[in-house]
Amino acid sequence: MSGTLRLGCIPTIAPFLLSDLVTQSSLQFPELQLLLREDTSANLLLQLEAGELDLLVLALPYELRGLHSRSVGHDPFKLVLHRSLAAQLENSADYRLLPDQSIYLLEQEHCLTGHALAACHMADRSKINPFAATSLYTLIQMVSARVGATFLPQMAIHSGVLQRTELVALSPSVQLASREIGLVWRPSSTRVETFYTFGNLVADCLAACCR
Repeated sequence: MSGTLRLGCIPTIAPFLLSDLVTQSSLQFPELQLLLREDTSANLLLQLEAGELDLLVLALPYELRGLHSRSVGHDPFKLVLHRSLAAQLENSADYRLLPDQSIYLLEQEHCLTGHALAACHMADRSKINPFAATSLYTLIQMVSARVGATFLPQMAIHSGVLQRTELVALSPSVQLASREIGLVWRPSSTRVETFYTFGNLVADCLAACCR
């Protein structure tokens, strides 16, 4: 647990996990230097394959093209909407009760959209608004305007993104609606032991921010 570890992370995880991860890593592994990069899953995988990164934190499943991976935990999804809209639904978390085109999601470059749709078993695509946001914070602004609802990961909610808003987070009616969080590395890497030890730390930090 020494030297440099070039770590890539996607935008729907990085703002909510990396601060605690870096702090705990410096305490537990003071000789390990983390170099961080935030990007989409597709771009990070290209950088990993090119040898520009050593390890990735991604949301799974994702096409890994023969790369090795290890699961470190799950991040539950919540249905987030304005409290006035939640009252109309009588606090039900069944998205099927919402009007057509009332669910806002991220643009397709972010794998969170696909994972949310799959985890929440959203077969009725007529509920999805054609507007695609570029960030979770844009989604929050749209939902705060009482125009609809969205799905947010628990780690984002735990970080306080809904504070000072009129939004509420409900557990979807589908059991185990969550995304899997995993580490990804090249099969040719000689640092697998380091990755597994570091993965235990990621799992601990993930568990803390997904309560």
